[in-house]
Order: sequence, then structure tokens, then C-alpha cells
Amino acid sequence: MFRAVVALARGALPAVAVATLIPLAVFYVALMASSVLWAMAVSVVYAYGVAIYQYARRRRVSGMLLMTVFMATMRAVAAVASGQAVMYFAIPVVETAGFGLMFAATMFTSEPLVVRLARDLVPHAADDIAQRASLIKTLSLIWTVTYLASCATSLVLLTTVPLSVFLGAHTLTGWFWTGSGMAITIALCRRRTSGLLGETRLRPPVVAAAMAG
Repeated sequence: MFRAVVALARGALPAVAVATLIPLAVFYVALMASSVLWAMAVSVVYAYGVAIYQYARRRRVSGMLLMTVFMATMRAVAAVASGQAVMYFAIPVVETAGFGLMFAATMFTSEPLVVRLARDLVPHAADDIAQRASLIKTLSLIWTVTYLASCATSLVLLTTVPLSVFLGAHTLTGWFWTGSGMAITIALCRRRTSGLLGETRLRPPVVAAAMAG
């Protein structure tokens, strides 16, 4: 189990870097150099720029980057429309609910969000997952519930504790819910998909070039 988690983490790192870590670094660099508005603008340009580049190269945008584009757009629109920078911290709560609903909304499409993310994180096992309709539906529901629970927790924190406390608590509870969803996902795949995680351990995921390109 531990080896499977490590293997999945190694495979996920390039996708996480492109879709979350780099955008976060870009935002804070722009914030330190200029202002919140410039930081938001740079974040939006980065998200759309990388998405367009990926589509031009591979005719497919990664699931995680698609979520980043959605997030950057929602934050920018809300902040500009309200004229209040605090919306930057409030919108992620709505985004979390939106992400959860995206899992449910794409469940019956030709390529559900679960499959898109599988192609990002465990590309060599994605085709196997894509052929299992029952597993896709179950995983979609699991991540819908996970994100909605995280949203509810963040909403309670946002309305009951000071902003300085909220920032740290929001991050920790987000990690908790995401970790729980990952643990359930791994356990379910081990039980329903014979050899899937064993294959993940034995075959090093090759996603760095795909995500960087």
C-alpha cells in the first residue's frame, strides 16, 4: 500500500507542479512585485497559455490544468466584479464545490474527469480505468463527496474564525479531505482492478515530458 502511494505521488508530481505549484509561485512573485490585480492577471495568462500550448501540442488539455483554468477564471471574474481582494480567498470555497460537481457532471461523458486525471497521474493505467464504467461512476461519486465535504468545512471556517486562522486551517482541512479521497480511491482500485497498483509500482510513470510539453 505504501509503495503504491509513493508511486502515485511520483507520477503525480509533474502534473501537480504544472497545474498548482508553478501557478502558485507565479501568483506570489507577481504579488510581491506589483499588486493583487497584477498577480491575478498573471495567473490567468499562465493558465490559459499553458492550456493552449498543451492543446496545440497534444490535442488534449490535462484534467488538473483544466481545473486550474477554471479556478483562475472564477477568481479573476469574482474579484473584478466585486472590487474586493478578499474575494480571492472566498472564491476557492465555491471552486471546491464546482470541482466536486464537475466529477458528477462528467460522469457519463465520453471522457469523465476521473479518466482525464488518471491520464495525468497514472497514464499507463488510464486505459484500464477508462474501460471500467462502474469504477468510473464510483470514483466520480467519491470525489464529488470529497470536494463537497471540503467545501462545507471551508465555509464553516470562513464564517466562524479570523482570516489569519482560516488560511492555515483551510489548507490543513483541504489536505485532510484530499488525503482521505486518495486513500479510498487507492483501496477501491486495489480491490476492483487486479494488478493495477502492482503495475503502477513496477512501471515507472513517464509523465514529465508530457506535462512539460
